[in-house]
Amino acid sequence: MSDVPSSGLVILGGGGHARSIADVAARSGIPLLAVVDPFIPSGWSVTVVSEVADLDDRALAGSFTVAIGDNTVRARELALADGMGLTLATVIASTATVGGTLGDGSQVLEHAHVGPGARIGRGVIINTAAVVEHDVVIDDHVHVAPGARLLGGASIGQGALVGAGAVVLPSVSVGAGAMVGAGSVVVRDVPAGAVVSGVPAHPHRRAGTDPKSV
Repeated sequence: MSDVPSSGLVILGGGGHARSIADVAARSGIPLLAVVDPFIPSGWSVTVVSEVADLDDRALAGSFTVAIGDNTVRARELALADGMGLTLATVIASTATVGGTLGDGSQVLEHAHVGPGARIGRGVIINTAAVVEHDVVIDDHVHVAPGARLLGGASIGQGALVGAGAVVLPSVSVGAGAMVGAGSVVVRDVPAGAVVSGVPAHPHRRAGTDPKSV
């Protein structure tokens, strides 16, 4: 784990992804100071509060990470954290390998790989065992789900989701806000906002859209 001071980590969000981030912290020897979630989830061994204003001074002095899998919600919470002047952590699991650059608030989970020359934006999740190969460019607030593979020179637009086990072939672009279904193989560029799945991946109609536009 990098860019997390010895003072510890505060997790914004208390769901399943937050538990994965807490596990990364534990394995890396980083103290977990508190969890912030308005629904006050149970099962945590640390203090859980409903909002940042409820944290004590020790927790406020730590670094923060937004551990929410939904891209839209994560982007919103990151903007709120920025507005409050919170220090954002870049979280890297001890079993991950990172050869590229990571933006503030990004997370690389267990056994994931980021290759040389890759450029990762802010608030990006590179989930468990995902592979981001050399020279891939990922914009802000993207989620690369467990086991997904982005091959050399691929690019992923802001807020896109690459589903579990999906493969994006070299130099292929996935547009902003697009969704790639689990297990898909993306062989050609995906327009912004499109939903694609299959082998090879093909477009699907989103509710309220003209199927010719995706």
